[in-house]
Order: sequence, then C-alpha cells, then structure tokens
Amino acid sequence: MGAVLSAVAVEKSFVAESRRLDILRGVDLVVKPGALAGIVGASGAGKSTLLHVFGGLDKPTSGTVAVNGENIFSLSDDDRSRFRGKNTGFVFQFHHLLPEFTALENIMIPTMIAKANPTTAREKAEGLLESVGLKDRIHHRPGKLSGGEQQRVAIVRALINDPTLFLADEPTGNLDERTAAEVFTMMAELVKKRQIAGVIVTHNMKLAGLLDAVYELHDGRLNAKA
Repeated sequence: MGAVLSAVAVEKSFVAESRRLDILRGVDLVVKPGALAGIVGASGAGKSTLLHVFGGLDKPTSGTVAVNGENIFSLSDDDRSRFRGKNTGFVFQFHHLLPEFTALENIMIPTMIAKANPTTAREKAEGLLESVGLKDRIHHRPGKLSGGEQQRVAIVRALINDPTLFLADEPTGNLDERTAAEVFTMMAELVKKRQIAGVIVTHNMKLAGLLDAVYELHDGRLNAKA
C-alpha cells in the first residue's frame, strides 16, 4: 500500500539578525493509510514548523513533501491551497471555532469552501457529531461547550471533507488529563477507522504510546523512539 505522506530530506532555515537558524535538518518520514505517527520533542524544537511543512502551510528550504504521490511544493500557491483543502485536515491546540456559529455550522465551514451540496454536507456533519457523542450539542455555540467538546468539534471539522492526511498540533494540550485521554483515543480511532494517515505532535508521552510510531525531533533531526 502506497504512502499518503512521504517527506524526503526536508530542511528549513531562517535568517535572524544575520544568523542562520537551521530548524529542520534532513527530515524523512513516511506514513501509510491507517497509520498514526507521533512527533515529540522539546519546546522550540520545530515540531509545529515541521507539521506546517507537511501540510503545505510553510515551504521547506529544501527537500520534498508528497501527499498521495503529489509533490505539493511543485504546485502554485493557489493549487496547493486547493489541494490542501481537499486532502488534508488540521487540528490545533486551540480549537479555532467561530463563536457566533453553532457546532454544526462550524463543522460545515470547510464544505462551504469546497462548494459541497449543502444538504449532503449537513447530513454528513450531523453524522460526524453523533459519532463523537455530540448529537445533543449540534445547535450549541462553542461558548456552551466544554473544552473537550470543543476539540471534538474541531476534530470532526477536520474530517468533514474526507482528507487522506490528518495533522494535529498538540490537540489535547489545553485539556485536563482525563479529557485529553478521551479525546486522544477518539481521534486515533477515527483516523484508524477511516484508514487515513495521521501525524500528531504531542508533549504527552503517555498518550503518544497509543500511536503506531513515535519520533523525536531533536537538533533539527527526526529519529524514531524505541
């Protein structure tokens, strides 16, 4: 089975105050359908930068990133944006839900951008909310939801367009231990069930143990942890 994500020799450097900072140094990673890879590392190690490169939000200085065999940085900015919207789902530490919209409306936003059929999109969004135990919270705005519920909404919003690649940056970092475990487990189950590839940045080594493989980003290099 082919890889969903294939990163080869990815490097990322910045120049600050006439000094060159090498954030990523020759990173390689392959993630196949149904596999979940975790990335851990010290604060400031470049984990978020790496995730943004994988998702096409940030260009590497050198190296290639392919999603479903497509070299995403060979695409124009507009084409890469469209490709990302169709193929990649993102979840961040802060849920970024729009406070004036209901849970259902928040989830449907990506389908509106993709110009999907509104009736079909609504039915799909309702089904996703029900699948994560939020059937009774469909019409609640974010302010009426708990932190765990808000992050569940953010996770299913990332899945509404059926991406093949799921990227999550500290998705449970703002939650208490019990809620974090529940949300993390639910997220892993959804990715596995849908047979998509997932990369999750986390500082929680206990939760990272639930993943198929864990890599540490240290000194710009990505190494598998035993």
